[in-house]
Amino acid sequence: MKCFVCQAEFSGSNMLVRHLRLVHGYLPGRNLRLKCAQRDCGCVFGTFSGFRKHLNTKHLNYFDQQADTDVNLQPDVAVKEVSTTGEVVSTNVEETPTTSEMLKSSNKSTLDMCASTVAQLRAAGLSQSTVNSFVSSMEEVFFEIHTQAKDAALQSLPSQDTTKAKRNRHFKQKWATVEPVEMVLGTRFDSRRNKITGTFDRVIVTDRFAYVPILETLKTIFQNHHVVDMFKSRNMSREGVYADLIDAAYVKRCPLFSAEKDALQIQLFYDDFETANPLGSKKGVHKLGAIYFTLRNFPPIFNSLLVNIHLCALFHAQDSKRYGFNSILEPLVNDLKVLETEGLKLPMFKHLVHGTVIQVTGDNLGLHSLFGFVESFAARYCCRFCLLEKDCFQSVFCEDDSGVVLRTLDMHKQHCESVQRDPTLPHVCGVKRTCLLNSLKYFNTANNFSVDIMHDILEGVAQLEVKLVLQYIQENFLSAEQLAGRIHAFDYGFNQQRNRPPRVKLFDGSNDLGLNAIQCWCLLRNVPLMFGDLVQVGDSYWHLLLLLLQIVNIVFSPVLSEGMTIYLKHLIIDHHKLFKQLFPTLSLLPKHHFMIHYPRSIRNIGPILHMWCMRYEAKHNFFKKQLKSFKNITMTLAKKHQSCMAMNWESFSLERLALGPGKMVILGELKEGPEIALKFGAALSTSVFTAKWIKHHGTEYRPDFIICTEVVSEIPVFYKIKSIVVKDDIVLLCGKLMETLCFDDHYHAFKVRMHPNMVLKVLNIKELCYFKPFDL
Repeated sequence: MKCFVCQAEFSGSNMLVRHLRLVHGYLPGRNLRLKCAQRDCGCVFGTFSGFRKHLNTKHLNYFDQQADTDVNLQPDVAVKEVSTTGEVVSTNVEETPTTSEMLKSSNKSTLDMCASTVAQLRAAGLSQSTVNSFVSSMEEVFFEIHTQAKDAALQSLPSQDTTKAKRNRHFKQKWATVEPVEMVLGTRFDSRRNKITGTFDRVIVTDRFAYVPILETLKTIFQNHHVVDMFKSRNMSREGVYADLIDAAYVKRCPLFSAEKDALQIQLFYDDFETANPLGSKKGVHKLGAIYFTLRNFPPIFNSLLVNIHLCALFHAQDSKRYGFNSILEPLVNDLKVLETEGLKLPMFKHLVHGTVIQVTGDNLGLHSLFGFVESFAARYCCRFCLLEKDCFQSVFCEDDSGVVLRTLDMHKQHCESVQRDPTLPHVCGVKRTCLLNSLKYFNTANNFSVDIMHDILEGVAQLEVKLVLQYIQENFLSAEQLAGRIHAFDYGFNQQRNRPPRVKLFDGSNDLGLNAIQCWCLLRNVPLMFGDLVQVGDSYWHLLLLLLQIVNIVFSPVLSEGMTIYLKHLIIDHHKLFKQLFPTLSLLPKHHFMIHYPRSIRNIGPILHMWCMRYEAKHNFFKKQLKSFKNITMTLAKKHQSCMAMNWESFSLERLALGPGKMVILGELKEGPEIALKFGAALSTSVFTAKWIKHHGTEYRPDFIICTEVVSEIPVFYKIKSIVVKDDIVLLCGKLMETLCFDDHYHAFKVRMHPNMVLKVLNIKELCYFKPFDL
């Protein structure tokens, strides 16, 4: 059997699999891809068991499966055995009914034990996919143990190495695990049960939190050669185009980032989350606060992976109020000061690499708490960007207005000093205290331009305004049942089916629809298609919805131009004015006001899509789903997280490609065969794999999906996927051109049809950048 990596040959599938594991370092995981290198075969597999099964069933002509070790045992047949002295002796082996019965009994017992183990996992609440992954991993474990037993290699794992401490030491050596450090915040009185008397006594309790040293984490990140290659191959900035932080003004005027192109750009995130039932009586008791970070030196498509969101600190949310954020930030800030001044030695550079915080993101309440601003958005000065009073939010819709005074570094410093001089003041212009992050050399909270479009729009402005528009439709065009029926029966397409909104709440007295962010986004995009046939062209309520959609299209765009920021400013002005005209008795939300700062934020930090909380909040799910003990929960969860991160980073790969089921075919058998062969540079007799679906960097592609391949003269070019073909590491999408007729403003959608010339195009999946597929 041939190895597809080094072309070495082996006598059996077991030897080949062991070679791939030990020599080439292939490990089970989502990114595992094993190719069959046998003649006229190019099948690809994601598990060792599937790969081994394929070799044993499809290529039996090439090897004898048990030639090396197994001997067929027959009654009354002489079998050669090796004695302990090394001599070959001959014995007669006869399989008696008693032996057979004992073997069957032993097999049944083993089967029952395995079934019991799987049943316990399912009873514990694990998903079926997790159970399947566990069973697959255990198959590989048993296979490896069996192989080692045959090779007399069990002595390499002596029993004394199975203690917890030695296991942890082994994990640290193997995966370079960064262990969390327990930091002391202070002491307080609490009641604890006396084990001797059985009564509850008042005792002194030490409050601690878990801190993961950020310098050690950075060193671990750059030990992966894939990360090193990606760090070196960054795109250059383009004038007037905002695709990432390096294109914007903040990086260009920062002394560190403008002078050192390789300086580490650390983006922090803070948020609180519940680890227990958020509706139960213990709500808030076990609420934790988390500080994460990502490296903005890497492209956004890389940072969207949860494995690239790293933990900095995990603490009780109550402790941040009891001891203040500065006590929690202190070890992190101390490490960042070392990174700013002394630098960090990384294997990819001969010189020391410096770095600092480039931006801090989070929801509005989280950032106000962390930065020391007022935490009530009913306060007089509740904006962290400007000094506009809350009453003026209803009439001032642009930063260019003379009444808008933007906060500056010197102004914020004066406010902090005023509060420190007179502690009796509740706040000065919305500033309650200074933030320890301001002690850094290259960062200040006054220059933090990050906004969160997830909470501002999808969980705030959009839900309020879609609710008002739906109320208008229900009052004038449809009954409540008809409106709910249209929303429920609408065809959202395969991609958005899981995000379809449930029954919306229109008259419950709140400002939202009771949806989460992704459900609101799905509903907002499809409302024009659901109800556009009922509303007259030029309807003011409908125009308000279309203005909001245009704003959403811009702020959620991964690439923007200077002109788009100016257009966005005028869209927001028109939108806010129309809202006050249609609903004079309603007040604009503080989130409406935060929108007027979006254009300036984009010019300073690039696309604000890369600042939103969506991916960071998805990181919370790791801690929420853990089976946990609430005794010292911060250290328990931090250790579990670091072990999981170390394991994932060992098998990390830049190629995030997942293949669905399919079959091997000859290119000549496909209708698109000649075009595909030309793209591959292969003959029509070449075997390829046709997949039913494929996921590339988290985006799923299927036949009959519509993809936008490019934009020509401001008109998108659409293709309908007909087939997905894979050969080696190349994935091709074969699609037929669709004719774009026009963009219908009333429905906020493009009108397309199949191109009359039936033009076929073969695309490499890596050419599809940010364009997402959708259903027609």
